[in-house]
Amino acid sequence: MFAKRLLQTCLDLRFVLRRNSVAAASTTIYALSSGRGKSGIAVVRVSGPDTGSVLVQLLDRRSLPQPRRASLRVVRDPLTKEKIDKGIVLWMPGPHTFTGEDLAELHIHGGQAVINAVLYAIGRVPKTRLAEPGEFTRRSFLNGKIDLTEAEGIADVIHAETEAQRRQAFRQMDGDLRRKFSDFRERLMTARAHLEAFIDFSEEEHLEPDILNKVKRAVKSVQVDLKECLTDNRRGERLRNGVHVTIVGEPNVGKSSLLNAICQKPTAIVSPIAGTTRDVVESAFDLGGYPVLLSDTAGLRETEDVIESEGLV
Repeated sequence: MFAKRLLQTCLDLRFVLRRNSVAAASTTIYALSSGRGKSGIAVVRVSGPDTGSVLVQLLDRRSLPQPRRASLRVVRDPLTKEKIDKGIVLWMPGPHTFTGEDLAELHIHGGQAVINAVLYAIGRVPKTRLAEPGEFTRRSFLNGKIDLTEAEGIADVIHAETEAQRRQAFRQMDGDLRRKFSDFRERLMTARAHLEAFIDFSEEEHLEPDILNKVKRAVKSVQVDLKECLTDNRRGERLRNGVHVTIVGEPNVGKSSLLNAICQKPTAIVSPIAGTTRDVVESAFDLGGYPVLLSDTAGLRETEDVIESEGLV
């Protein structure tokens, strides 16, 4: 029964992925790929079957730029032909792109008005729509350009705040986790092949005499390596999510002073009057590569002050 449910789940997942892949292949998406806010340069990415048409209409030219070479072009509104901005255009026909589809990037000036005008202009081209969060990466996965571990690594690289987070995220994005799991699978598949050979040809003389021992050693080796991965005290998760530390104690024992000393700045007000800290005061900092959120709280004591009692943990 369990095997039947598992098989049905796998079939359902395959159907969903195939349906999403077909739906993705019929639309062209666009979005701002660089961060929001004022900047010297902003990057707008376009991906999908009509990317070439989008470029032809935005650049008001009969032909596309030379593939995979930066070109300085004037970006225009596709309907009014009004000049919007001048920037670098990259045209990368699929399938050898990040998403596996035709892909283009517009490197324009990073003012909000310019960004909004370019996005609005692309949206006026038929068969285009604004991309959903993470949709470029999702299309890359659906088209077999990356696996799930690499997709997760890309998200972690984008959200990395400390040097240790960046290193871990880049290793995962670079395929470090995928290679480790692929090695486990390869070793187990080899052990399975040896075991099947023993079952099918056990009476044949050309089989190695200690083939079963080889299978046992291989499975035991994978078991040890898997156990090592699972008993790492969740270091990767703690590094990704950070640590939340709360300073708790009686009034006037130096909780706020400790917070200020650790953060090396006057984050919390310090005074000899009990009950100075009433709200939870938080400060984020980098502790050896681990993101830490340190919270100072009101002193633990019985109080009739309604406001002070709100800050007690």
